[in-house]
Amino acid sequence: MAPSRITEDYYAILEVDQLASTDVIAKSYRRLAFKLHPDRNSKANATEDFQRPKLGKAYETLKDDSKRQAYNLLYPSIRPGCASSHTAQEPPTSASSPCSGDAEHVQIAAIQKLKQKRAAKWHTEKTSIERSQFEMQREIWRLEKDIAGLTSIAAAEAAVEAQKNSWMTWLLSPLYKKVEDSEEEKERKDRNRQERRIEQDLKERRLHTNQSRLDESKTHLKASEDEMHAANLRDDRTIQSLQAKIWQREHLQRQAKEQAERQKREEEIRKRQEQLEKEQRQWWERQAEELKRRRAAAAAERRYEAELERQRAAAEMRSMEEKLERQWEGTTTCRHDYWWPKVQGRASCPTCYESWTYLLQCPGCKMKACPRCQAAVRPRHSRRAPRTYQNIPEPDFDVDW
Repeated sequence: MAPSRITEDYYAILEVDQLASTDVIAKSYRRLAFKLHPDRNSKANATEDFQRPKLGKAYETLKDDSKRQAYNLLYPSIRPGCASSHTAQEPPTSASSPCSGDAEHVQIAAIQKLKQKRAAKWHTEKTSIERSQFEMQREIWRLEKDIAGLTSIAAAEAAVEAQKNSWMTWLLSPLYKKVEDSEEEKERKDRNRQERRIEQDLKERRLHTNQSRLDESKTHLKASEDEMHAANLRDDRTIQSLQAKIWQREHLQRQAKEQAERQKREEEIRKRQEQLEKEQRQWWERQAEELKRRRAAAAAERRYEAELERQRAAAEMRSMEEKLERQWEGTTTCRHDYWWPKVQGRASCPTCYESWTYLLQCPGCKMKACPRCQAAVRPRHSRRAPRTYQNIPEPDFDVDW
């Protein structure tokens, strides 16, 4: 079973301050117990108030140093009005309770405030102790000075007495008449000597007492300083442990936040890469379609140009045949066979009107044509068919057969 939550302000119950000592807490507890006792209180609910366990529980908690230190860590979160609204079975939630908050920061602020109060209290106590030490030291200096004066007076009197009782005085006594003191003078001197001795003894005792008190004050100051430093060291260790918890929690929060941001960035990068891959794939598809369309258009254009070229060549062939037919209407009896000799010299073909470096001349009808037109006019013979050379006119120049 989980322990019950502490929701009571024990300092308010005992009517003491948070920095009160154990003696003050005990005196306040006895005073309140005596005040709430049924024999001293005439109220109707005096017995119920006296038997209520809050007062005893508060005293048992605050008189023990370990329990009090553990309670001081929770004390900043306990405020008047918060304890009465919560019970052990219904702990307050962070969303609905005004007393909730960051426990570590609250505890650190409380410990630092406690350290400040302790330092202020220590400064006041140290100032008071140092002032009293200075007064005691000044009193010691005065007593030492007075004792030294009394000692010097006694030494001077002893020197005078020694001089009176010396051999030199005895030898010179016949020459110099010695003045004798009266009885009253001797009694007065003895009385003064005794008073000075008594005064010196009293001052030496006071000096010893003041020195003891000064040593005790210094020891108490050193013990108080050590206690204050030890308490500060414990508080510093507690603050360091709380700060380590805060740093660890913040570190885990930062790691979780960085991991969430990293996952978000990775998701954005993945989506961007997918979008880029999709756009790149679409671009390649468009390029492929465009290339396919261009190739189809180029093929169609080539087919169209080839068809146009074929039609143009056919038209030229027909035109050439028509021209040749018109040109050779009167020479239809010539077969344009046999070898056509060359006619040197640049000239234009009378059929296609193209410029050539030489023309060919038919040996039968003396018609001139370029090699292309001559190939179209000259009849074709098979290589196996023998040629006849009858009735071939003799050329008037050498022919290279």
